[in-house]
Amino acid sequence: MGFKMIVRLPKTVRSVVVALAFPALLGGLAPLFAANPDVDREILKEMQERRIPSLVAGIIKKDSIVWLGAYGLADRENNIPATSQTIYMLASLSKPVIATAVMQLVDRGLIDINRDIGLYLPFSVRNPLHPNSIVTPRMLLTHSSGLAGPETDDELRGFYDWFPPDSAPPLGWTIMDYLLPGGLFYVPAVWKDNPPGDRELYSNLGATLLAYMVEFVSGEEFSSYCRNNIFLPLAMPGTSYRISDLDPDKLAIRYLENAQSIPHYTRRDYPAGQVKSSVAEFSHFLAAWMNDGVYNGSRILTKRSADEALRLHNPASGICLTWNLTLGGWHGHSGGVSGASAYTEFHRQDGVGLIVCSNVFIKDSNPFYPPAGRIYGLIRNLANGFRDPQHQERNSHRQKGTHKNN
Repeated sequence: MGFKMIVRLPKTVRSVVVALAFPALLGGLAPLFAANPDVDREILKEMQERRIPSLVAGIIKKDSIVWLGAYGLADRENNIPATSQTIYMLASLSKPVIATAVMQLVDRGLIDINRDIGLYLPFSVRNPLHPNSIVTPRMLLTHSSGLAGPETDDELRGFYDWFPPDSAPPLGWTIMDYLLPGGLFYVPAVWKDNPPGDRELYSNLGATLLAYMVEFVSGEEFSSYCRNNIFLPLAMPGTSYRISDLDPDKLAIRYLENAQSIPHYTRRDYPAGQVKSSVAEFSHFLAAWMNDGVYNGSRILTKRSADEALRLHNPASGICLTWNLTLGGWHGHSGGVSGASAYTEFHRQDGVGLIVCSNVFIKDSNPFYPPAGRIYGLIRNLANGFRDPQHQERNSHRQKGTHKNN
């Protein structure tokens, strides 16, 4: 028999979906409270068809969670249901955290994102094919530095090796080993033919370089910097790059598509994909970005930096500074790695955002990602109901005849 657990939320929450736990994926139980029974039914149907162990989704309005859905098992072996407090691997949702740290250094006057990044590192960074062109933090934030991927270990040997939790090599070692000529794992092909700033190429190595810049300029190890300057100020004590900072009983077990569990681990590029958080806590981070850098009275960014980070840089792709802008004024970012899928987006004008987390990564038509993801679509439709109707009507008039830019 499955378990039923009521998710306890602040009084501001308008609707509650009960978490369902089921040994055989679905146990036929109906939610105890079904404020959106059609949505619940469709989500559970998709979970059954795609063999999704668990998912938690939240909708945020201003500073508060106004809707939460928690479904399935965070730990199948021990029959532990998912809740708003379940800690999931967020994968590349970690990259907006890097962007936040970088823009904090801008606010402090410690860096200029338009200058040579080598000014903020103990070594020069150059594309050997374009040695006279500088690489800037802005280029790295828009994935246009000339670095790409790597897609696999075949491109950069050992880059995606798994290490025991909290034991990845220091960022400085990784950058020097893979990015600098003469490094232990350096290959010239890490740089592409395009000059810096010319072409957008998604890069985990580039994001890791930004994190090392934060570490070097601030004088604080990167994961500690983020915990002290982002997570704790936003009342996110259960959010961290490090497993040792977290309650092990709240960590979701990660599963492959064949239902095999995988261990917790870290990687050399941990800043780009190893943040772990719950929907309840990550909502604080999202709220800060929606509210000009402030959550519940705590400011982590100036409005000027938030504005710059969310400004469209490439209309063809929708890239801002790490964030992506899609039709309708929604900023978002996805994350996916073995045993984890995550997606978040927000409409800044209306102060509405959403988060979806799961403990499986589905390679084929991931249901958590836009534009066609079934579960994403269900949550997004609910989120639209919390937007300002006047803003929606004005935006629809402006956007007639336009194309999606994501």
